[in-house]
Formats: sequence, C-alpha cells, structure tokens
Amino acid sequence: MRDSKAKLILGAAVLVLTTSASAKNRLIIKYRPVIETSQFKSKSEFVKKKFASKEEMQKEYEALKNSSMVESVEVDALLTTQQIHAEANSSDSRFSEQWSLGRSDGGIEAQEAWDITKGSSSTVVAVIDTGVVSHSDLNSKLLPGYDMVSDLSFANDGNGRDNDPSDPGDWISFGDSCYQGQSRNSTWHGTHVAGIIAASSNNSKGIAGVNWNAKILPVRALGKCGGYTTDIADAVKWAAGVSVAGTPTNQNPASVINLSLGGSGPCSAYMQDAINQAKSKGAVVVVAAGNSSANLDTTDFTPANCQGVLVVGSSTQNGYKSYFSNYGKVVDVSAPGGGNGSSVLSLGNTGSTTPSSESYVYQSGTSMSAPHVAGIVSLMKGVNPGLYPDQLMALVKEAAKSFPWSSGCEDGECGSGIALAWRAIELAQVESPDSTFRDTEETRAGTAPISQSPTMSTSGDSGGLCGSVIYKDESKNNSAGGSLFMVIAFALISISLLKKKIVA
Repeated sequence: MRDSKAKLILGAAVLVLTTSASAKNRLIIKYRPVIETSQFKSKSEFVKKKFASKEEMQKEYEALKNSSMVESVEVDALLTTQQIHAEANSSDSRFSEQWSLGRSDGGIEAQEAWDITKGSSSTVVAVIDTGVVSHSDLNSKLLPGYDMVSDLSFANDGNGRDNDPSDPGDWISFGDSCYQGQSRNSTWHGTHVAGIIAASSNNSKGIAGVNWNAKILPVRALGKCGGYTTDIADAVKWAAGVSVAGTPTNQNPASVINLSLGGSGPCSAYMQDAINQAKSKGAVVVVAAGNSSANLDTTDFTPANCQGVLVVGSSTQNGYKSYFSNYGKVVDVSAPGGGNGSSVLSLGNTGSTTPSSESYVYQSGTSMSAPHVAGIVSLMKGVNPGLYPDQLMALVKEAAKSFPWSSGCEDGECGSGIALAWRAIELAQVESPDSTFRDTEETRAGTAPISQSPTMSTSGDSGGLCGSVIYKDESKNNSAGGSLFMVIAFALISISLLKKKIVA
C-alpha cells in the first residue's frame, strides 16, 4: 500500500443526518398533448399544483393517475444533503491534511494531475446545495448564482426565489417540520462542497481545491429541512442555462453540476426531464450515491437512480468502502468521502445558526465524494472542452484505479474503482469529441424514462423524505402479450438445451 502524504486520523464519533418532513402537498403533473397528428404534436408541459391538505392531494392524485389526459403525476418529494456530521472540527488549514488529494490508496492523486493542468477559468461548476457563505478561500471563485428555494418555512432568509444564493443557515429547532426531538446546528454544507471542488489554491493559506482555476456557480435549492424535487430540478436546469419560468437566464452556464443530496424513491419524471435538458446543453451531472449503506440495485435512492448521471460512492483513506456508503452496480465510481476514522477537510463557518466567522471543518459522506469527481471532470473539461457528457463520464470510469484487496467492493459494487485525477485528464487529452458516443450505465428498474410516457402511483407514505413513487410503463396495456412472449422464450431455451444434451 502506498503511503499518503498526509495520514489524518480523526477519532470522531459520527452521526448520520436523517430528516423527515411532511410533503408540501404538491403534485407534479404532465398532461398529454392536446393535439397530436402525424403532422403536428402540441407541446406537453409540467404543471405544479398545490393543495390545502394531504387528503385533497391524494384524492386529486387518484383521479389524475387514471386520466387519459395525463402523461404522468407524482408527489413533489423532499431530498436532503448526504454528509455525515463529525463531532471533531479543526481550524487547521494545512494542505498536508488533505489526504483525499494525495497518493494513499483512497486518494485521487491530484498533485500528479496538477503537473498536467490546474484547470481553466472558463470552466464553470454548479454546486446545487444550501448556498454558500463568505469565505476568503472561496470568494474569488464565485459567480453570480441564484436561490431556488420556494418554501418560506425552509428558506430561513425570509423570502422565496431570488438572486441571492448565500446560505443563511439550515439549523433545525423545535417547531420545524423536520424536528425529530433534537436541535441541529447549521451545516454550511454547500460551502464545504464548493471548497472541495475549487477552493482558492496555492495562496499560502487554507486548503487546495481539486481545480485551481474553475469558477463556482452557487445555486441554492436546499433549506433547513432539505429541498423539494421541483426546486432542485429547476436549479439543475437553470445552472445548465435552460430557461426556468420566473427567473432570469443564467449568463454563466455550467459544464459540470454537483448534486450532493438525495432521498428515497424512484427517479422523478420532473427531475429526469431536468437532467435530460442539462445534459443536452453539455453538462455532466455528478450525484452522491447516498449514505444509507443500501444496495442501490434493490433499493431506490434518488437522484442516483436517474438516467444519465455520474453516481459516486464513498471510499476511505485506505481505499475501502465507507461503512455508510450506498453501493451496487448503479454506482459508477468511488471517491474520498471518509469514514473508518477519516474525514474530508474543507471550508466551513463557526456560526451555529446564522453565519459567523469562516473556518475549516471535517465532514464525511458521499456528499464529499461527489465534489471530488466533479472537480476531476472540470479539469478534464479544461483540457478538452469539446468532449460530450457521455464521453467524460465513461473516461472517469475507465481511468479509475483498482480497489485494494478486501476493500468490500467486490463484483463492481462500488463502481469501476477509485477516481484517479491525472489518468482521467490524460485520457481526456487524447479523446476526440464524438456526439454519437453513449456511455453504458446500470439503471434501476423504476427509473422514469421520459420518452416512454410512464404513469405513476404512490407506494406507502407519499409525503416527506420517505415518500416513494412507483413508475409503471402503461404505454401498452396488454399484459397477456408480455406473458405470452415469456412463455415462448422459455420454450425456445428449453428446446435448445434439449438438443445440446442429445448431441452430447
């Protein structure tokens, strides 16, 4: 095992952040085109509809899901950040403590990457999160962002959507809808994530970001209890330069979008549509795998189960799977996220509720893994701006280094390996842009493919963080046809096996 340039061991107890809040009693409805002929098809739009109570929403839902006029209907689900809170903090800003950038088995080997490139200032990385607070190690890297939080009870800033993406704090206290018998201090989560990607580097203070020169586009979509799917999806579109009703056009479209967040349930059709539009604009969407220690091949966790995203699991300093990290073939690659005695150093704030003084703190989680990969993709984009999202995602997976023996990542359960910065950049340098290339990816049954007109129905509690939606493709309402196909296929296989046995 190679020695790390930094051996940071934190004897820190950790506690998994879980929040629960009632749904906003809001449905996302997509109506079928009013006119559809061989020559013309009217546009189908998403509509958000709010109800006074959960009962009214459920009644409307039942009516809409069986309507021939409706293409899809789903509950606006709540998603949260994906970090583990370490009790040990540190104001020590030494670069030598950034094991995640080093040559340990779990590091991305960023120093070797910086010998090739330190990034381009024309590369924009969007951080869709809790917003950012002022920090001398980040301020020079920030572009004008936006606040997409529409729920006043979550916002903590006294208003809804506006052009101020600053983080007012996401503390939770008695009386909040997600209060679970214990108050929680503000996390400054978005600032920590942004620092991992592009903190000001080589400035004789603080930490180094993966990309020394990239710009950060802060888009606030998470408040004190998390964020609703509609706000997060609108943030994805806005970040990529897609028009969002009621907001000004983003003048600095991002080529990389980081989503260190998630919640239970299948991929929302509204979210999938946003990802599709962002990808069509050339943006790579990097997503945290989640901290539930769950197998994503059998458990729904979104937006990690959406199509066309780069899903990142968490690895420790020694390259092992972090105990909290979700896993499965849905995961594309792993990256440093801490656990097993190690955490990731980045930017923070000393304020327990509202912002106070800047600081440097340790956090763990797939929330920390995703921005390491977002930073790598931004470096790749800098050396070859013409590469398409599918190419960049495939190259990150191809460049990954193998997990060490007994890492707990057998049979591709943690992705193709641990993200390796310098190798990914080398591959990007020699790759020719190809708009026809399609990255192969594992997708969960239940992911909503927009093109196949799925309909949806709720399962279990339809509200809050644990609300889930089951997607059913009913474009062909002939279940007997499918069953007949399976019978014929089984018969053909049986005949083939019989013939082989007779020949033997």
